[in-house]
Amino acid sequence: MHDTKIFIVDDSPIQLILLEKVLQREGFAVEAYSNGPDLIEGISINKPDLIISDIHMPELNGFELIEEIRSFPKGEKIPCFLISSKADTVIRNKVDAIGADGFIKKPFEYQSLMAIIKDLLNESKRISHRAS
Repeated sequence: MHDTKIFIVDDSPIQLILLEKVLQREGFAVEAYSNGPDLIEGISINKPDLIISDIHMPELNGFELIEEIRSFPKGEKIPCFLISSKADTVIRNKVDAIGADGFIKKPFEYQSLMAIIKDLLNESKRISHRAS
């Protein structure tokens, strides 16, 4: 798994550090960003295998970030999922509408997060093998 790159973005430094440490402990290569525009710049340099974004951020919220990623060539193939402390129907509908690959509500159990990540990465590999 150490060749699997995950980009994470959250404007909360504490959340970002905790998520980064958990993912690194699981063997992932992690790039952490404190805002959406920096993550977009990071994608232009090095394409990740998965993106995890907080929804509520200044500058570029998680919804806008994923919409922008989906507009890139090959951006629709990067699995993206969102995290948020709110989980009402409006948010869940928007997650589906923008083409996000999933959503998890904070606080979450890390085992649940790892299960989602592994499912998304496995699905992404199956799709890329079929496309090649």
